[in-house]
Amino acid sequence: MADNDDAEGMEDQDVAGIASFDPDLFEPHELQYGLTRLMDFRQAMLPISKPAAVVGLKFLICPGSGYDGGEAEHEPDRDRLRGGDRSRKGKGKEKGSGKGGRFIPEMGKTDIMPGSQRGNWWRNLGADGLDVIVREQFLLTSDELWKVPPGHYVLQAGPLEVFVSGPASGLQRMPVQPRGWVTVDASSVGGPCYLEKVRSPRWKVVFSSGSSKGDIVVRASVSLDSEEVAVLTCGTMVEQNGPLESTEDGIIRMPIMFAEGVGREPSSASQPPRTRSGWVTCDASAQGGPKFFEPVAPPESIVHRTAPPPPPPAAARPNGDGDAGGEDEPGEGPGAPVQNSWESNRVWKCVSLEETSGDKQLVMVTRAEPYAPGTGRLPPEDIIVRWLVTGDMVEQTGHSKKSRGYMVMPVRLLQAADGSKTFDKVYEGWVTRRVVDKSRESPAGSWFVEILDGKVRSERAKKSGRRRDQKDQHLEEE
Repeated sequence: MADNDDAEGMEDQDVAGIASFDPDLFEPHELQYGLTRLMDFRQAMLPISKPAAVVGLKFLICPGSGYDGGEAEHEPDRDRLRGGDRSRKGKGKEKGSGKGGRFIPEMGKTDIMPGSQRGNWWRNLGADGLDVIVREQFLLTSDELWKVPPGHYVLQAGPLEVFVSGPASGLQRMPVQPRGWVTVDASSVGGPCYLEKVRSPRWKVVFSSGSSKGDIVVRASVSLDSEEVAVLTCGTMVEQNGPLESTEDGIIRMPIMFAEGVGREPSSASQPPRTRSGWVTCDASAQGGPKFFEPVAPPESIVHRTAPPPPPPAAARPNGDGDAGGEDEPGEGPGAPVQNSWESNRVWKCVSLEETSGDKQLVMVTRAEPYAPGTGRLPPEDIIVRWLVTGDMVEQTGHSKKSRGYMVMPVRLLQAADGSKTFDKVYEGWVTRRVVDKSRESPAGSWFVEILDGKVRSERAKKSGRRRDQKDQHLEEE
């Protein structure tokens, strides 16, 4: 009997000790901890350094406990570091409120890009023909919502955020309308620059119906059954004035506006339209139809390129070679205003390459990295755009950067050394312009000279100085 009683007692203890798997359970005295509370504690402990035994392994961190029951405990942007309590009423200043930002495990901390605001239009540069993925949340592991094809546009929905520390330092992410997040520029982490800011998203009618009545019907709303308000013809230029929308059957609709004198009334070929805005079908290929519009690349003179992110604090830099400042980068210093556009028209000529051997002398690459002639450092084949030679002419397309002791600048090939200006494609990328760190061993200190009106800039400056001296001397004699 005693043996039976002991067995029953142990059986009761086993039953009592069965886990309930309640995610909200927290009983320290009973050594019972629910998953939700454990994940909350882990979040408070971040960042957590890797143990030495696994420092070579990569972790995939998926925020959240994975428990779907009950009410949602966090908003999509719960990881944002907000300054102050939003429930406070009134417009008084709140002491201690700081810039918005967030910390992402295994990536780093973000800050708001100065001067960035909602309402700006951005165009997919189409680097390597890539679509830009729009994801549901800031995290790169969040669900994919849709894709932006090369040349198409997105509308900024909020401040642009840039990583200022960690492995993803320099990576830029931005919210877009009607919802989602995109990567603007990943060049700092070895990826491409995906988007450029433009003044207006312009499209051209490329469909021709062959009818004298017109080619494109403009309707009052997104619905295909809404009132017809105008008719457009092939070749007409329009401007997108809102995000694209997709119908249930996959047809892409676009809100537009067009200039005065463009189009006509649907019921009269001789009357101008009563309104200069509405909705059109941009792409019906999902239902076997044509593409009615194509995006128009903006003229270089109105393109607004993304400003480089502010440099991280000195403590966050691996070494002194990563300084992003530059002599033609007025907005890169601490506290300086950010320049979001490149309005200069600077032309450079490739020089001083005779001392290096071989045809492969100065390379143009897709990344902002230095590959100086004569140093023996060669880029991977997949990032080479073109090898330059003495006499090649290039146009600078953005702000220069300091990288690893050299100044690199974004350029576009204008003219080859033999005088030809027609090429099989557009050659655009980054080149190493000159040495910044004088301790670097290099056959030459600079590989480009600036050209103004067909003359080297330094020679023009000397002549201008001499003319000023002669003028001053003449005035003194009088």
